[in-house]
Amino acid sequence: MRMHRRALLLVGSLCLCIVGAVLAWTYWKSAPVEMRRFNRLNSTSLSPWKVYGGAWQVGNSLVRNNSDDRGTKLLAGSSAWRDYTLTSELHFDGDHGDMGVIVRADHAEEGVDSYDGYYVGLRTTDGTLVVGRSDFGWIETQPIPMPGGVHANTWYRIAVTVVGCHLAASSENLSTGQRAYAALQDDDCLPRGQIGLRSLATGGMWRNVSVTPATLGDYQGRAQSAGRLRTLELPKREADYNRGFQFSLSDPKSLSTARETAGPETQIEHIADLNQLPHGSQEPVRLHGVVTLASPALYVQDADGAVLVKGTTRMQLNAGDAVEVVGVAEPGVYSSVIRNSTVRLLWSGTPLPPVAVTPAQAASGAYDAKYVETEARLVSQSEDAKGNVVLEFADNSQSFRAVLNAQMAQSMPRIERNSLMRVRGVCVLDREVTQDATPFVLLPRSADDVQILAAAPWWTPWHVGLLSVCVIALIMLAQMGYYRVHQWRASAVTKERERLAHEIHDTMAQSFAGVGYQIQGIRNRVLKNERMEQEQIADQLGVAYQLVRRCHEEASRTIAMLGNPSPEVQNNLLGMLSATARRIAGASMDVIATVDGDVYPLHLRCANAMLMIGQEAIANALGHGGATRLELKLGRKEQRVELSIRDNGKGFDAHPQSAGFGIQGMQKRARDIGGKLEIQSADGEGTTVRVIAWMRRESGLEAFGVKWAELRHRIRSFFIDAEV
Repeated sequence: MRMHRRALLLVGSLCLCIVGAVLAWTYWKSAPVEMRRFNRLNSTSLSPWKVYGGAWQVGNSLVRNNSDDRGTKLLAGSSAWRDYTLTSELHFDGDHGDMGVIVRADHAEEGVDSYDGYYVGLRTTDGTLVVGRSDFGWIETQPIPMPGGVHANTWYRIAVTVVGCHLAASSENLSTGQRAYAALQDDDCLPRGQIGLRSLATGGMWRNVSVTPATLGDYQGRAQSAGRLRTLELPKREADYNRGFQFSLSDPKSLSTARETAGPETQIEHIADLNQLPHGSQEPVRLHGVVTLASPALYVQDADGAVLVKGTTRMQLNAGDAVEVVGVAEPGVYSSVIRNSTVRLLWSGTPLPPVAVTPAQAASGAYDAKYVETEARLVSQSEDAKGNVVLEFADNSQSFRAVLNAQMAQSMPRIERNSLMRVRGVCVLDREVTQDATPFVLLPRSADDVQILAAAPWWTPWHVGLLSVCVIALIMLAQMGYYRVHQWRASAVTKERERLAHEIHDTMAQSFAGVGYQIQGIRNRVLKNERMEQEQIADQLGVAYQLVRRCHEEASRTIAMLGNPSPEVQNNLLGMLSATARRIAGASMDVIATVDGDVYPLHLRCANAMLMIGQEAIANALGHGGATRLELKLGRKEQRVELSIRDNGKGFDAHPQSAGFGIQGMQKRARDIGGKLEIQSADGEGTTVRVIAWMRRESGLEAFGVKWAELRHRIRSFFIDAEV
């Protein structure tokens, strides 16, 4: 009992050690190592990031958002990250909006403040460091003034440390070295979450984004410079809350400067008026519009039309920026092109919404250079020599393409063919882009502009063909199984008939032959008119009677042996053999049964085979050997079980060449269970029949084989019974 308890204690301790090691490995794998791996991937690929709105690009060690959308964000990392420090440097494109980083983010969706998490950023409108929390709403602490303010074209560094329910942040102007600090305690804090980048109503750049594990000491070192510990505060009035988010849609200073510098160019009020210019003319123009696409080409659109802008003088622009374009207009077939252009930023605004069109409408040319959206099914997805992803779409009889640059392709998953897609982008019919291979091409701003509306239907020709092949294969397998069952049935019936032939030959056939010989002798003497004494006739009839009686006894023994063994044979093999011997021989034979050692319950197949072999040996001892003593012995030696039947009959010359049907059947039964049969006999010395079978432990595959053999045996027995 003590040994058993010690074994259980040892096994339990080993299991605890394994579980602890697995948990430690999981933590080590999921936190610090993933953070360090993220640092190695920093600013080289968009693949670690998840895009939520905006037009994001990664390259030249920079993460960039080319959009003035409100509330665009880019998330990465693991939702299981707890305590860490996130550091990043950021750069504003304009003097409007705010930019920053997100920590402990979860449940993110597209939209302004559509996530759970904390945000730390810089705001240009009031020149402050902002710390707040979003839970699909927004609440912030009192803003901390940033010395020197917050301006465009200046690099700032933001560092945020979150440990438990404490958050400490710092911001630094990398040009002047001026800093601001903030510390926050949130009793109902978010315990874990991803990291991210976020901008609101402005575009910008981030660089040197890094995340490292943090401790309480790291938090305290940053929080000491913050002074007062702040908490989240609800605004007293909605107007007070919205005051910091009022972004002007116009810049009077820029407009006045544009008017003062107006030259001899023709002032175009609507971009669509460019199409009224004579074809082939090159007329200097000045026009206003909103940027719809900044990369790889600049497209500007107003309420009536759109134009492609080409030139050497162009500042960094984002989708949604209101600009003034000065250059030379070249009218085209569907839209115009502005060459030798100079672009001036007027103000930052909200990107224009796409125009919903059908593929046929887009192919007509009426929406050339405009920002549109359409729906179609995906035909193929491939990659060109430059690494751009080319998506082929088709809608009824109209086809088109969408081309995403290599940076967008990094976050583009593999889409299944025939999926219903919604695609947004600038519609281009220029031959330089379409290469006469498609009516038009859409240029999306980001991978987020390609959305899956419905997965591909399962009933494609390929799937239907595959299903047909599978059905045909199943039908063929079923037919093969049907024929196999019939073969089993025929084989089982044949083997059972063969066994019956062996039994009948060794029992009744010889007795009937003897009876026939006696009757035939009497008949021949009668036909020859030979006189026979009554005593002679009585002697011959007595011999025939004894033969008939013996035949009857042998038939009874055969019928007894042909009976189906019960499941009791597994536990009481020796007892059943003893009962069979006493039932057949009655009191004319002494039966001695002994057990050598502990014999575990035998396998059913093994027990049945030994029972049939033992019954055959008992019948031979009585019918052919004339034995008066029978010794039955069942024992186990090491990993084998041995059954021995020994009689004191007259014996026989035991040579393999002289084996009859009965012995051949016994040998076959022994081979079926992987055992062997040994027969020792000589004239006048009796006979010993020994069956040896191995009891080695069965593996899972062997156990399955045994079960399958039992099932086949039962099926064959069923068909035999049905045949009978």
